[in-house]
Amino acid sequence: MGQDDLAQAILDLENGLVEPIEDPQLAYQLAHHVKPVIDRMTTPGAVDDIGLDSLAPEASLGDSEDRTRRQRRAIKKMPQLDGPLPEMETLSIEDKARWILMERFISLEQHEEILGLQFNDGEREAHLQDLDQLLEMLFSLPRVAKHLAAANIPGLQKIFASSILLFRHPTLHVDGQQPCNLENLRLAYPDFFYKRLKTPNWYEAQDFYTDRIEHPHWALCDFDYLNCTLRRPERKLTGYARQWSLPSPHVRQKSVLEGIYDRIISGEALQEHIFEQNCNACTSTHYKNRGRGPLRMVYIVQKDQKIAIHGKNGLPHWKTSKRLWPGVFPSVTAKESQRAEAPSI
Repeated sequence: MGQDDLAQAILDLENGLVEPIEDPQLAYQLAHHVKPVIDRMTTPGAVDDIGLDSLAPEASLGDSEDRTRRQRRAIKKMPQLDGPLPEMETLSIEDKARWILMERFISLEQHEEILGLQFNDGEREAHLQDLDQLLEMLFSLPRVAKHLAAANIPGLQKIFASSILLFRHPTLHVDGQQPCNLENLRLAYPDFFYKRLKTPNWYEAQDFYTDRIEHPHWALCDFDYLNCTLRRPERKLTGYARQWSLPSPHVRQKSVLEGIYDRIISGEALQEHIFEQNCNACTSTHYKNRGRGPLRMVYIVQKDQKIAIHGKNGLPHWKTSKRLWPGVFPSVTAKESQRAEAPSI
C-alpha cells in the first residue's frame, strides 16, 4: 500500500466520502492517523468541535511517515569512522560542529564565499560566539547529553543525520553590499529561480519581497519535512520541540525568505538540493491579495533546483494531479523567536 492510496483515503474522509475500506493494510494506516481524534471524542468532557486538523501534538514526531523517513536518512548518511575519536572539549567551536554534522556544517568561510562577503575579526568572533551558544544549547538536550558524556560521536552523528547547520546573514554582495532579501537573492542566484516572464511575478508586488533577514544568526535546519496533512504546521512544530525537549520558542517555522535562503546556501555549499522533496513547504509568511480580503499563506516548491513561490488560502493539499504533501521544515535557533499561533486563513 503506497502513500498515494493513504492520501486519497484521507482526502475522501475529509470530504465526507465514506466507503468501506477493503484493503486491511490501508485500513490499519488510516486508523493510525484518526486514532487520536477518536480517543479525544470518546473522552468524557471532550469538546464537540474536533477535526482532523486539531489533533493533539503529542504524536507529531511519532507519526510513522516522519519517523520512517528520518531513520532511512540516518542510515544513508552515517559514515565509517577510522582512527581515534577526539574529545569534544578539546575541539574548537567550528570543529565541534564539523565532527557532528560533517559536510552539513556550513562554515563561516563557506558563507563568505557564497555570499561574497568578508567578515572582519570582530564580526567573526561574534558569529563564532553565537555558534557556540547554539551548540551549548543543543549539547544540553537530554538525548544529546548522554552521547556527549559517553564520547559517542557516532551516536551524535546519528541524532543529527537529517540536519544541516548554516548561518543566516542580513547582507550579501550584489554590485556592492545589499540587503539579503528575495529581490537580491534572485539577482545573485538566478539558477535557483524560474526565468521572469514579460510581466512581474505576483509576489514582486508584496511587502515580503523586499523584507530582509533581520539579524545574523545560526540555524540548525531539518531537511526532512513534517507532514501537515492532518495537523497544522504550528502543531507539528510544537510536537517537534517536545520530542527534542526544547522550549517551543526555539523551534521556528521558516519565513519564505529563510526557506529560500537555506536552499540556496545548502545547494551552493553541498552541490546537492537536500530540501528538494515532494513537498509544498508551508512558511510563516502571509499576505493579503491586493491588500484586502483574508490572509493567504506563502509556500514554496523546489524541482530540479528551481524554486517556485505560491500563495493560497489555507494549506495546500495533496492531489493526484500534483503529488506534493503539505509540510513544514523546522529550524532551531539559540535566540527565542516570537512564534505565535498562525492566523486563521
